[in-house]
Amino acid sequence: MKNSKYKTQNLKLSIIVGPTGVGKSEVAYQLALRLKAEIISADAFQVYRGTEIGTAQPPKEWQKKIKHHLIGSRDPADNWNAVDFAKEAKKIIEERQTKKKKIIIVGGAGFYLKALVEGAPVGAAPLPEIRSMVAEKVKELGNEKAHAWLKERDPLAAKRLHPNDTQRICRALEKSFSTRQNKREVKPLDVKKVQFFGLERSRENLDKLLMDRSKAMWENGLLDETQKLAKGGIQKGHPLWGAIGYAEAAAYSNGEMTQPEALERIFRRTRQYAKRQWTWFKHQHDVQWINLDDFSDILQVVDLLEKKIAN
Repeated sequence: MKNSKYKTQNLKLSIIVGPTGVGKSEVAYQLALRLKAEIISADAFQVYRGTEIGTAQPPKEWQKKIKHHLIGSRDPADNWNAVDFAKEAKKIIEERQTKKKKIIIVGGAGFYLKALVEGAPVGAAPLPEIRSMVAEKVKELGNEKAHAWLKERDPLAAKRLHPNDTQRICRALEKSFSTRQNKREVKPLDVKKVQFFGLERSRENLDKLLMDRSKAMWENGLLDETQKLAKGGIQKGHPLWGAIGYAEAAAYSNGEMTQPEALERIFRRTRQYAKRQWTWFKHQHDVQWINLDDFSDILQVVDLLEKKIAN
């Protein structure tokens, strides 16, 4: 049988996960080259145009060689949440499978992947970036204006909540940025028909990579990108302003932080986020873990993944 080596690709969809900065995008890219596959990004912010640096989108040259879905395909003003992701990703998967095209999903947004594979549970916790953004915005606005903000996003929730009930107002606002906007059910993928591969490194080695990444983001134009987004009319309440990197760059621009302070905060928040991702994937899914520290070359990792996918 032609291409029998990959016959199980039609049965099991490969999903590459792991903490931010570990090397998921490069491994997925090299694997896609090997398998002649396309990639779907499972990320909360990479979907937005104009966020190449702050969201660490795959390089343009990679995207020219391998089709990357849900990368820079939406205007930052558009709503994007776990349900939207699950709906769009499932549509892409079905279309590509009809054309017998292999798909690899890669990303660190655990809640988004859970929505795709198992369905989005009602009342699930929002992304840390959204919770942080809402908390900071509500503190800035004060009770009355925060209640008015909720009234704009969810009139029914605002009607039942007192303006001084700050905690519940925050929770309602968080939900307004997650699944409230799209209540249509999306039939999840069969968990038995997907396989998770997790990439990890020692904490020490990952910390070094994250520090280098934080510096590289700043040197490669994070500040300019942040200013362009602000000039583009992205509202202060948008989740992007709670995303790691943009919040610090904006604070630096406003004179609230020095450059060293901004860089240190970017690194610290990225490190904390990586730990949360690690914890999520260790407990939420049946993941086959691969320690990248055990390999001298990324192509050795691709060799191993290729064998695992074929079996």
